[in-house]
Amino acid sequence: MASADIAAAPVHSGKARVNKHKADWRGWKFMWPFALVFVFVFIVPIVYAVYISFFKKQMIGGTKFVGFENYVRLLGDGQFWSSVGRVALFTCVQVPIMLCLSALMALALDSMKLHGTKFFRISTFLPYAVPAVVSTLIWGFVYGAKYGLV
Repeated sequence: MASADIAAAPVHSGKARVNKHKADWRGWKFMWPFALVFVFVFIVPIVYAVYISFFKKQMIGGTKFVGFENYVRLLGDGQFWSSVGRVALFTCVQVPIMLCLSALMALALDSMKLHGTKFFRISTFLPYAVPAVVSTLIWGFVYGAKYGLV
């Protein structure tokens, strides 16, 4: 009888039970803080900017609803299209150059065949370290015992 009870006992495979019919919301709970900040910092200002773009401020009479008049005027403005062209040219030139230079630098530092690897690694890190050192020195001067402001 004991051997029959052992054989009839369910075998646990170590896999967690998954309910295929019920959605699992645990991951979304971790995203709520980011989602709230994202909505209030990015989405709400964009929606508000689009909303106020349909109005025109006047010296006399306050704010007046003009609909798409601001957009029609913008699309007909030569300076706007000139600036769009300049930004597009800058993007088409700058982005490939920076991508190639950064990829080449990363490959060179990773290859271990470059002479002075330590120097290049420090020179890459240096722009991030200098502001911290400068602010430390400034606060040291501000709170200095002999000649400090405080």
